[in-house]
Amino acid sequence: MIGWMPLLMGAALLVGWARTAFEPIQFAFYKEPHGTWYIDLPDYPGPKGNLAMVAGADDMLDFLAKGKNRVVVAMSEQPFTGALALNRVKVGEPGGGAYYKPENHAIQSVWLCDVTLFALGKFPEHIYFRAVE
Repeated sequence: MIGWMPLLMGAALLVGWARTAFEPIQFAFYKEPHGTWYIDLPDYPGPKGNLAMVAGADDMLDFLAKGKNRVVVAMSEQPFTGALALNRVKVGEPGGGAYYKPENHAIQSVWLCDVTLFALGKFPEHIYFRAVE
């Protein structure tokens, strides 16, 4: 989500994202021993596998976590101090997620699945983010 990118719950997430023009919201991610990153969304109604961070989002989380197995990431649609940026390149068909290009980063592409719609309510044109924990 960022996949990236995660983590208030249910309707609170949608309300929270709407206010990110002024204040970033935070999402937590964790890495299991087998190496897969997941967003922590306890109220998500689908299977845990849908919460897996893959296709570049996992690489970005490895970068943000700096060797740890948990990271909290602040996100906003507006730039904020210390934030990196993802720019939307393409939105797939329903169920196909969206592709983002990181700005000024070695990672070339990040795919965010449709869980982003549950967490953020949309695929934003820009996602600004940074690790906060």
